[in-house]
Amino acid sequence: MSSLYSGRSVEREESKAEFNISHLLDKNGFNMEFHSHNFVEIYLSISGGKHFIINDKIYAIHPRDLFVSNVNEIHRVIANDQDIYERYIFEYKPIFVLPYCTAETDLLHYVYNRVKNFSHQISLTENQFQKILSLIEKYESLEKQNYGSDILKKICYIEILTFISEVYLTAPVTLRAQHGGNHAIGIVAETLEYISSNLTADLSLDNIAKHIGLSKYHLCKLFKDKTGTTINKYIVSCRVAKAKSLLSSGGSVTNACQESGFHDISHFVRTFHNVVGVSPGKYAQDNQNAKIYYEEYIK
Repeated sequence: MSSLYSGRSVEREESKAEFNISHLLDKNGFNMEFHSHNFVEIYLSISGGKHFIINDKIYAIHPRDLFVSNVNEIHRVIANDQDIYERYIFEYKPIFVLPYCTAETDLLHYVYNRVKNFSHQISLTENQFQKILSLIEKYESLEKQNYGSDILKKICYIEILTFISEVYLTAPVTLRAQHGGNHAIGIVAETLEYISSNLTADLSLDNIAKHIGLSKYHLCKLFKDKTGTTINKYIVSCRVAKAKSLLSSGGSVTNACQESGFHDISHFVRTFHNVVGVSPGKYAQDNQNAKIYYEEYIK
């Protein structure tokens, strides 16, 4: 279903749906903490915004930008408060797309087979942008049909993903720019990268500030100003996302706790449940990683 919603009620952490398209609009600002999903999310910017943070990368948001966040990649959008914030969100589980992947047409290359220096962001040309909008319109028209509409919607959704996959495969490197030379954003990006690369280390504010070369006070203030959240919340989001990835790949609860940097099992289980809404064991049971089947489909 594709409809116009307030984004706060639709953008969520977990989904049971195989695929979905949402048209989202906020008029009074938008705020959501770092989060991750059990599905791939593709974000099509209509109105633009400030920044899109995915893992440890910070991207400026412009109209016609396309972003992809993978399963369990943490991300957060920072919108311009004074503007209308409009976007389309495509959500799908890789297991849904796998049967349509072939050796000649790998629809999940930007999910499982990313090139070096992969950019989550693509700046669409006007023709590409209009092409996606026309496919969305085609998808929406199928809502009005009866017999066979479920099958036709799946086919149309795969048509959309095929086009997006080709865009990511062929986009010139020059269109894949991260943030510019903004010094403050660069410091925040370095902080994000350090945290995400050292989840099992002692990530105290003192240690992080020492590595970055700023006082703890100035680093925390800068981080909050540019990301809209705190360093500690980002650390928790990274560790929970890492644990989710390990659990869905068959790892034990104990292993997920240690490898994601929680160390204390009671604290891990409590934090995981508070963030995700289910226990680590239940999450592992309900979320099978489609990557283990991926290479079979593209041989």
